[in-house]
Amino acid sequence: MNQKRTRVRLPHPKPGKTGRGAWVFLLIGSVLLALTGLLGWALVNAWLDGLIVTRNRAGPKLAYSQAQQPTQFYIELLWQGASTLLLGALAVAALWIGRVLMSPEKKLR
Repeated sequence: MNQKRTRVRLPHPKPGKTGRGAWVFLLIGSVLLALTGLLGWALVNAWLDGLIVTRNRAGPKLAYSQAQQPTQFYIELLWQGASTLLLGALAVAALWIGRVLMSPEKKLR
């Protein structure tokens, strides 16, 4: 006998609403994107001024001048630029997840 004809269909719960937690990801992504913009602005400002200040949380903050300490200046500029790009990638990922959660689900055949 065919299984489709003999099997009793079980009741399934209704699918939940899509995009239920999407607003959290959109909010986090927006905040991270704003922080990325502010950090990028600070990096451009430091590059134009020729003076960059380290972002360490523990210990004293150090300031590197482009004229007096070019190697440390460019290393710190590259380090802060890489961390800013990483934060921007996290912002884009959070926004992407929020967008995927808000889109309607595709029916499988």
